[in-house]
Amino acid sequence: MGRRILSALTGLLLTAGLAGCGSDAGTTTVDRLAEARAALPDEIKQSGRLVGGTDPTFEPMTFKQGGTYTGLDVELVEAIADRLGLQVEWQTVGFGDLLDQVEQHKIDVSVSSMFDRAERQKKADFVNYLNAGTSIVVAKGTGDIGGMPGLCGRRVAVQPDTVYVDMATAQAAKCTKKKATVVRSATPSVAVARGRADAALNDFPIAALDVQRDAGLELSGPQIEAIPYGIGVAKDREALTTAVQTALYAMIDDGAYDALLTKWKVTEGALRTGAINGGA
Repeated sequence: MGRRILSALTGLLLTAGLAGCGSDAGTTTVDRLAEARAALPDEIKQSGRLVGGTDPTFEPMTFKQGGTYTGLDVELVEAIADRLGLQVEWQTVGFGDLLDQVEQHKIDVSVSSMFDRAERQKKADFVNYLNAGTSIVVAKGTGDIGGMPGLCGRRVAVQPDTVYVDMATAQAAKCTKKKATVVRSATPSVAVARGRADAALNDFPIAALDVQRDAGLELSGPQIEAIPYGIGVAKDREALTTAVQTALYAMIDDGAYDALLTKWKVTEGALRTGAINGGA
């Protein structure tokens, strides 16, 4: 899929020379954020609300604390909305239903540590905001099992409706002597900790936090295949997609983006291109 990147990654107040004669030549300032606000869908402008859908089960990216939505994904979208003069109304949506609800305009944006992949781009456009690799979580002392081929002969826990179901299933099909068994679990690392699985696949930020919290777990080997996360927007709402992208660029430009990544300890995933549909 093509990547659409705004021509200016830094400085949203752009100065362009106007044609003129002699001393009459001047400059004009174009406020890209103001343009983005003006181009928002009428129903969003009139309500002042951006309806965000998320599955708050992916700490530290999106989760609930005392009934309040929080995490990097949540704070990022709220900061984007603020720059567009909007407030976010959060709705809990199952991960597998997020893109359907975006497509049907039941929610305006989806954000839930969702990898931007070609198959998903058929339902939504994605504004990329972070790179995340896949990590394998195993019981402490297991060591490096050798990446995906090392899942053969093991029970592999994956969260339903995620890309990891496909990844684990594809690897199981490649196994020869010892097959891998796919175990669907809402909490893959917990399945390993409780002996219901031998390994779990998850995004690096989530897997790293699981290991940090449970001394009986460890990461097996390096990250696998970094893929961009994306904020999902309906394909027929291009102006909204551009507005989200423009506000993200504003955050990158003023330092707020880096501050959020530092707060949530995911600076290694920094992605400053703001590409649309940059995943494969």
